[in-house]
Amino acid sequence: MGKSFGPGNDPDLDIVRSADASGSDLQRIAATRPDLLADIAAHPNAYPDLLDWLATHQDPAVQEALARRGWTSGQHQNPAQYPTYNYGSAAQAGASPSPQTGSRSNRKWMLGIGAGLVLVLAVAGGFFGARFFSGSDFDKAPNQKVAVDLADVGRNAQLTRLQPGDDADADQQLVNVVGPRQSVIMALHEETLQPMWMAPVPHTGVKEPEPEDVIDDGGADDSADDDSKKSGPKLEGTPVDCQWTADSLTCGDRTIRLKDGEVTLSPGDDAKGSKSDGSTGGSSGGTEDGGTDPAEVEDPASEAVPITVNDDGSLSSPSGGKYSDVSVDTEATVRKVGAGEDGPWVVSDGQVVVAVDADSVLWKSELGEEAATASGLGEPRLRPNWTIEDEVLVIADDAGVHGLAVDSGQELWRVDVELDSFTVSGDRLMVMSEGVLEVFDFTDSSDVDTVKADPGFDGGSDGGAIAKFPGRDAFLNRKLSAPPACAEFGLAYDDYYLGDGPLDPKPEHEVEFTDGEASGDDGRYSGISMEKFTTSRMGDKAVTAVEFSCNGGGSYIYPSIGIYDQDLNLLDSIELWDDVDDRGNSADISGYMPKPYFNAVSPLGQYLGISVGGIGVYGDDGCTACQKSANADVLYRWDGKSFAHQDTVYHVPSGDIRTPAVEQVQKFAEAVAAGDDAEAKRSATPEMMSSLDDILGDGQTSNPPTVRSEHFPKGVKVDHCELIQPYEEGEFSGGEYFFTNGKSMSYLSARDEIRPGDTVCGVTTPGTGSDDQYYFYLLLRGTPDGSVTVYEAGRQFG
Repeated sequence: MGKSFGPGNDPDLDIVRSADASGSDLQRIAATRPDLLADIAAHPNAYPDLLDWLATHQDPAVQEALARRGWTSGQHQNPAQYPTYNYGSAAQAGASPSPQTGSRSNRKWMLGIGAGLVLVLAVAGGFFGARFFSGSDFDKAPNQKVAVDLADVGRNAQLTRLQPGDDADADQQLVNVVGPRQSVIMALHEETLQPMWMAPVPHTGVKEPEPEDVIDDGGADDSADDDSKKSGPKLEGTPVDCQWTADSLTCGDRTIRLKDGEVTLSPGDDAKGSKSDGSTGGSSGGTEDGGTDPAEVEDPASEAVPITVNDDGSLSSPSGGKYSDVSVDTEATVRKVGAGEDGPWVVSDGQVVVAVDADSVLWKSELGEEAATASGLGEPRLRPNWTIEDEVLVIADDAGVHGLAVDSGQELWRVDVELDSFTVSGDRLMVMSEGVLEVFDFTDSSDVDTVKADPGFDGGSDGGAIAKFPGRDAFLNRKLSAPPACAEFGLAYDDYYLGDGPLDPKPEHEVEFTDGEASGDDGRYSGISMEKFTTSRMGDKAVTAVEFSCNGGGSYIYPSIGIYDQDLNLLDSIELWDDVDDRGNSADISGYMPKPYFNAVSPLGQYLGISVGGIGVYGDDGCTACQKSANADVLYRWDGKSFAHQDTVYHVPSGDIRTPAVEQVQKFAEAVAAGDDAEAKRSATPEMMSSLDDILGDGQTSNPPTVRSEHFPKGVKVDHCELIQPYEEGEFSGGEYFFTNGKSMSYLSARDEIRPGDTVCGVTTPGTGSDDQYYFYLLLRGTPDGSVTVYEAGRQFG
């Protein structure tokens, strides 16, 4: 597969590195950019008079590039190596290169290239050489290679383009699938084109629903109506714009390793990848529901086109003249595509498509809503999918995807498909159709002008690499291993105690379900029921996340998740409300959660993302039924045996918060104990550092105790940190504070203001022991990246 480079910060460099650079573009750049002459000398589209002119330069790099392609000044190469051009007069030494002209019929490379040019392409670098020898032909309809069922990952989702950087390995087939709340980056196997890995990237500025807005659809996965399917995903927040490098993708606060999809979290460094609203996600960012305009993702292709959109919607050429009889909607998002000073260029506002050159309108056409959505046009938060390849505009219409001659608008080919979205990546056309990713190849062009997409296409495979997804009906009437806490709580309530082990452990926890329900025989109306089903694939295997409702017969009903393979075997379970070490996952999230609920459950390959609502934090009322102001996104990754916790980000009214790792707070405490204030101040406020030598008590002793000596003696241990729960401080009389690990403090108070999202850490010292109470504690300011910012040290006695 050839490499495909998107526009960057240097348009001239992008053109020179493009396999499609025209001779006129190279001539123009050669006259103004001496730093690019060596690259131009190596470019296959450099015409003979331009090479003669380059030969007059004494730059060793230019001479070396000419020598590698066997060029001798004034001696033109075999004409079969080049398209037919009308050449100008011979170049004079030191003058600008002679112009050349060409026609549409001469824009493609001929296959019978001589040995000298083969050497040039090999030496000049793979960034365009591979493209020419791949034989990609955008003039003809591509043939289908594979269809990949993405299950719920592809449902109500849209493809969008990833922009590789100059050093990106564009031979790697990456796919960006944008869903309502998050995107999924996938890597396809170079031969089978089956997904090797998936990695989630949450949108920025997502506004979480209130509990009363969470609708129980009873597990009806096919509940989306036809209109929603046709209009694309209902975006919440703004998709993060990723930066593609040689070995990784950086998407906001996540770096994804291309080798295996491993995600490294670097929260707080949002500037690396996000070109959106600058927020880190969650409820802090603006959405259309929040009353602010959605952020617009930058489009380098639009920025490279020298067409001006005027305030009245008219279009002006690079010379300043207006194009007649065309205009765009200035209230809409206007995108442009094309290259060079002379065009042609194409402009669209999501309603009309206009093609122009430097002087005139070439053609124009209306664009239907479905076609605009599939092309990513008119939506400010998406980079559009349309592209010009070898002077062929690839764009959607209401019946599929087609290729148009950019200079005339003539349709050259089409792919008929029930289209949700498409994108072009390298030599491949990728189409999303009702959750199925269909891949077509321009290096294997069709003999007919129209090809029809086949959602069941397997490329001659025996089907062994294609995941089989069990439907919800496969689960409803079946004996299954259920999440253990859910089974014990709902079916054996008398033997179940929250936070305690089962009296009669049943490792398999097998439950017989009828129509998705199982009832207890205790007269309490207890039982468990299946609520929702979400499917994904882990490599070549199917996985299904089943959400269970676990009812012990009283007012408390808890949610649990079971993750099953395609044979309906339980791989693992997530039960955030149970704190038994070998049964629950409550340690993965803190705050006050008397009645948690799931906003979303998203299995994505080896990852599992869960959006949890109903979290109470400092400032909320502490009663069970009171409104809770926080929610959280929890991420897990399959380690071969279970889903291991990766990250929890809390969304509080003021923004996004992560609790710091206990180990990092411990480093601060040890630095203070050792008197290393230079190190300690990296993790504390100035006020906290200045308080370390404050004297405790009346100071009448010869060596009075200080905050440092009492709170941070040698052997100090930070035992547990958590998000501060609802608590009434009340002038040192707020009552006992209970930690989620079962320990408590007599009270919680602070001289400085405690804010929602702050963290409290219980601390032990050699003198206070390690019983069920903490006598010392630290207060830390909430931060998006979980960095340590201690602002107060508190104690429970005089």
